[in-house]
Amino acid sequence: MKRLLLIFAMTCMAMQASAGIVPKFKWGVKAGMDYQSNNFSDSINNFQFDSSTGWYAGLQGDLTWVGFGIHPEILFSHNAFDVAGGLGKVKLNKVDIPVLLQYRLLGVLALQAGPTFCVMTDTSGEMTGVEWDFNRPTIGYAVGAEARIWKLSVSARYNGSFKRSEVLGYTTGKNKIDTFQLGVGFYF
Repeated sequence: MKRLLLIFAMTCMAMQASAGIVPKFKWGVKAGMDYQSNNFSDSINNFQFDSSTGWYAGLQGDLTWVGFGIHPEILFSHNAFDVAGGLGKVKLNKVDIPVLLQYRLLGVLALQAGPTFCVMTDTSGEMTGVEWDFNRPTIGYAVGAEARIWKLSVSARYNGSFKRSEVLGYTTGKNKIDTFQLGVGFYF
């Protein structure tokens, strides 16, 4: 991963030096809908988490050189899951930090892909005896697109997980959360 980032940075610097173009940096705010689907596997009990729609909000940046760029974000998201069978409700708050490489098309559309780092900030709920094991951050991936007109942006993104998180207590199992995000943003 370090080599890939080093090669990307060197390519961007070479493009900048040959074209004589200074990179452009913008930052802004972003908010939207966060749909999370769960893929829960349980070895003892037979129940599942239902998918849920929540929200997210945060900051975004955009560093661009001649159509290529880096798009970092820091997003807070909140979701609440019903446990199928009326066993309770689980709330999940997390901070996502995607660092995406992007390629701009026609000056309006940007295709984005890259790693995302997730830190669970709060998991709580009415379901007794269940605890999430979130001792360390998880790493996933994000793929999406952003359309920008003037200072406004509209984005769609899929976030996937490389690893399942463990659920301990009432049940023993592993859960994999994938998200689809739709959002709007404003660049200053």
